[in-house]
Amino acid sequence: MCYYHGKPSILYCTLFAIMWGNLFALATSNANRTSRLDGNVTDFPHRQNVSSELSPKNVEQVNAPKTFQTIMSNSEFDHYAKSLLIVTGERCRRDLNATLWGIRNGHEWATAIYDASVKSAIGLQSGVVHQFGHYDQCLNRETFNDQPVQPQYCLLEVPVNGIVAQTSSRKKETAYYNENVTSYWALCLPIGCTAEDITKYASMSLQRDVGDKTQPMCQSLDTGKLNLTKGMLIYAGIICFFILLALISTVCHICLLMRNDQGKTAKELNQEAKQQDLLTMIVTGFSIIENSRKLVQVTEDEMGLKCINGIKALAMLLIIAGHAVSFILGGPMYNVSFINDQLRLPVFSFLTNSLLFADMFLLLSGFLLCRILLFELERRGGKVNPLMLYVARYIRLTPAYIAIIGFYMTWFPYIGSGPIWNERIGLEKERCQNSWWLNILYINNYFATDKLCMFQSWYLSVDSQLFFVAPFIVYALYKWKRLGLRILCFLVVLTAVIPFLSTYVDHLDPTLMIYPSELSDLARNSFYINSYIKTHMRASAYIIGLLAGYLVHVIQKKHIRLSHRLVQAIWLCAIFIGTGSMYSVTRFYIAPYTNFESSLYAGFHKLGWNLSVGWLVIAITTGHANWLQKTLSSRLFAPISRLTYCAYLSNGIVELYHSASIRYPTYMGFVSLTNIVFSHSLNTFLIAIVISLLFESPIHALERILRRKFDNKTARGSPGGTNKTPNEMESGEQSP
Repeated sequence: MCYYHGKPSILYCTLFAIMWGNLFALATSNANRTSRLDGNVTDFPHRQNVSSELSPKNVEQVNAPKTFQTIMSNSEFDHYAKSLLIVTGERCRRDLNATLWGIRNGHEWATAIYDASVKSAIGLQSGVVHQFGHYDQCLNRETFNDQPVQPQYCLLEVPVNGIVAQTSSRKKETAYYNENVTSYWALCLPIGCTAEDITKYASMSLQRDVGDKTQPMCQSLDTGKLNLTKGMLIYAGIICFFILLALISTVCHICLLMRNDQGKTAKELNQEAKQQDLLTMIVTGFSIIENSRKLVQVTEDEMGLKCINGIKALAMLLIIAGHAVSFILGGPMYNVSFINDQLRLPVFSFLTNSLLFADMFLLLSGFLLCRILLFELERRGGKVNPLMLYVARYIRLTPAYIAIIGFYMTWFPYIGSGPIWNERIGLEKERCQNSWWLNILYINNYFATDKLCMFQSWYLSVDSQLFFVAPFIVYALYKWKRLGLRILCFLVVLTAVIPFLSTYVDHLDPTLMIYPSELSDLARNSFYINSYIKTHMRASAYIIGLLAGYLVHVIQKKHIRLSHRLVQAIWLCAIFIGTGSMYSVTRFYIAPYTNFESSLYAGFHKLGWNLSVGWLVIAITTGHANWLQKTLSSRLFAPISRLTYCAYLSNGIVELYHSASIRYPTYMGFVSLTNIVFSHSLNTFLIAIVISLLFESPIHALERILRRKFDNKTARGSPGGTNKTPNEMESGEQSP
């Protein structure tokens, strides 16, 4: 080939030698790189000058496989290769090397691992600190079935400096140049990599100073795998038993209806229903038909309390809205600026100050107890067994409560998944397993508050503790009216002074501030566990409810009619004070505040709100707001009102599920916020219906049967008596 027209040619021989020399050098270089990508990399630490060998200057980038040019950039390939040199775990180093080899050859499982990881953060300046990558791609069982490397999904804390990041916190402006922003980046890596390996790999591949003490939160394909335990089987058995009981009861009820309905008028059927024997009541107690009828039935309004249904229904819907917003703010957010803007607007206060709607339930609880118990004391000549009240209340509330707690402790972790699922649901399960007994004793708002099971369970403890004391106050009102009234007035003042002094001495916030850092985990929030859930800080609403119940009792008993001008004046004051108490919270979001301002608000905004709601209850139950009374007495509110207890228990499941199963930061706007509130409300009440039909309503029916049998003579022998007890009315159950 070095001949030209049959003659030797030096030029052609020289060109021929150079060409083959280059081809040989290129083949040798590729062979060396292939050997580095082969399964065994244990010789890496013994190489000399490996760092310079793999530097961009010395790696033949033009010879990088085509796969690298589409999935990995040359710099990413170089950083990945260098990370193999500093990872100390042999298994991790081998799996990373095998993954890189798989990427080179275009294997789906290998490219899925690399593609699911975060390479560079997006939107940190806008406050998007959670960089989730692609969780489902990383942990796709079909992709990694029988593959040599199994993946794990890890969230790693990565500090980022030198960025003007938007945050939502106590200061009006909290973003400064060179601020250290803690972000969370997702990495999909082989399961053989330990926490130390992950941080070393991340430091090199991400080119970030991750830090050796960072503990990544990792999940594998086996993380969400169902692992049946004894507790799960027992819980499932109990639920199946109640379902079977409900089905059998329903079938028996259908048979009774078919037998009794033949040839009988509606009046005769109604008469027979009132004369049901004990066995029939027990048989139909678990009937889905019977309990569904109770949810929608219209009952007689013997004491003018039907309008309470409207208040309870609206308050519960607003509480769910407040919970939804709180969990959204406490989770990954896409546009923090939207929340920052809304927190400074008074119109948004009904969501940021939604704790006042929980106070409405405490007020109604005290009102109904006082109103009905005074009626019963007068009807029975002062003879009411308080022990029976406590036992009946415990029997009525606890079964449904235990059913929800049991779900938290057993099956809840297995119904979903997500980047932060284990962090939230797993932690909730652990807390319930440690402190469930405090919940059913209704003292978990004072003991082991750092292990609080069910974030909303504080209300049941506060209400139960106040219910334990309330009958003695009501009896004082019945026996010694002036003394009882003085005690009530003193307690109204005391329950306002205590929050003022406590806030001033301990330098607490004026209320629960709706910031992401405050809401990410309520059990670790100092204000929440030291002030928000304490009975002595929330008693104002219940005491004012007792006072309102006494005033309504006197007005109805003596047929008192207030003058039109007085009613108008009180309405104006109530609207002004109530509106100010609700919307003045905005002041604490727009500018710094002093400890004295915080104490004033903490002590007296609840007092003003509760007095306003107290007047609302008095006015609609005594005929001083006829149009409002008719509106709130609408039969549309009755089912929602009867489901409020089960809805309150169920809402935690809905909020935790949606917040823990999130795959990407939530974009928040007025339309999306409205959709979230409606969907969460619908989900909450659907679960509440199931809990009510299986537990609350049947257990309540049995409790009513036992109470009637125990107190049958007294109830029948009293003229003008009622079958309603303080427990029934206080819970909103208006039985036929």
